[in-house]
Amino acid sequence: MANENSFKTSRKTELVALRAAESAGYLTVGSKKYFKDQLKNKRNGKTFEFVIRDAGEYQRGIDLSGKGPSSLVEKKVSKTLNVGNVMIATNLIEKVTDVNWDKEVAIPQGKKLINGIVNDTINGFKGKTVDGEVVTTYDGDFGNQNLAFAGIGYGPLTDATNTLTSISDESQYMFIHPMINSKLSNAGDAFKPTSADPIFSKGLIGKIGETEVRTNQFLPLVIISSALAGDYANITGVTYAESGLEDGLATLTFAGMSQKFPKGSVVWIDGAYAADLVGDRTASLRAFIAVEDGTENGVMVVKALSAEDWTGEGNKVICDSDGKAFGATKSAAITKFNTVASRTGAVQGLEAGKYFTGIVRLDGTEEFEMLDEIDASNADTERADNEGVVVFQNRAVDTIKGSNVTRWTSTVMAGIVEPRGVALVLVKDADVNKVKVVQ
Repeated sequence: MANENSFKTSRKTELVALRAAESAGYLTVGSKKYFKDQLKNKRNGKTFEFVIRDAGEYQRGIDLSGKGPSSLVEKKVSKTLNVGNVMIATNLIEKVTDVNWDKEVAIPQGKKLINGIVNDTINGFKGKTVDGEVVTTYDGDFGNQNLAFAGIGYGPLTDATNTLTSISDESQYMFIHPMINSKLSNAGDAFKPTSADPIFSKGLIGKIGETEVRTNQFLPLVIISSALAGDYANITGVTYAESGLEDGLATLTFAGMSQKFPKGSVVWIDGAYAADLVGDRTASLRAFIAVEDGTENGVMVVKALSAEDWTGEGNKVICDSDGKAFGATKSAAITKFNTVASRTGAVQGLEAGKYFTGIVRLDGTEEFEMLDEIDASNADTERADNEGVVVFQNRAVDTIKGSNVTRWTSTVMAGIVEPRGVALVLVKDADVNKVKVVQ
């Protein structure tokens, strides 16, 4: 006879979920639940595919018989269901005599749990050990942006929001390294004041235009050495290559360079433009972002591009100066791209300096949802849900040793599913002139 799970909810479990939700703005704000009600009975590690529809090619004139209709090709983006946990031990009387549950348990454990999930979502967990195996696939949000803007002060932030506004009228949400706000504030700048529901207000520092701005501690710092910044002049050729899409990564090799690329390095290729949400050319060059520290001179590890990213009409992410795909096939597109990128002076990189990063997203470009159930039929289990942040508390009691082991668990699927609607911003740590409050 099958056991049936029966979950109860207590004030103590709700406090953990509340404290977690308060720190989950990166996941909960501006994201969508694309697989709502479909996660039940799915396994940890199960991969889900998001389908991005193609669009037809724009043509002029009345008679289109010579061209024919475009075949709509589906592009699939994969995300994985993962489990995060925090576990502590207390003795049998500590909980009722010495522990303030909200202050000493709910706040730190809820924050620790969601911090781990947010960090994994932003930076991925490639190289970490999960269930006894080292993860080889990169699935982080950082580096999964089609656009990148770098500079001093508010410049990169407004460049990003204005560019995204030009391609979509969806709402925008910005998440920045805390030092960006600090540097701007020290220079006399300020974001436009705003407010939000208390559950979404943590980290909210204001608006830039109509874009809500929040801080996030897990956005990386990028340091570009003078040697690297000066090494672009030595490039004699560029090659994009993949060993396969198993790890989701590719390499850009810059012949002639003698420096390594740190995580967060960005290059732009003159003649290689970012495409918008329907595959048309934007005014910005497509950004290639290093997702990990390089181990070889002149080799940048970046997110791999699928065949549809290179060749599609409505679902391509990169195009030439005419807004066309680089080639009809992936191999032809890469060959032409390598030729374009290898022209003298085609590669542009970051200036030397320290950069604080941020991510600007159009509404719905981030997927986030949590599993509503777990198999805990033989455990003392409680469940709480606060603004989509679902936390399970499991408790095991050892009456002989006089101890309780309490585990908090969340099963999550999160990440960027449409990088064409997302921009990376890099604000250089430099003196900026005082300006008026951004309106």
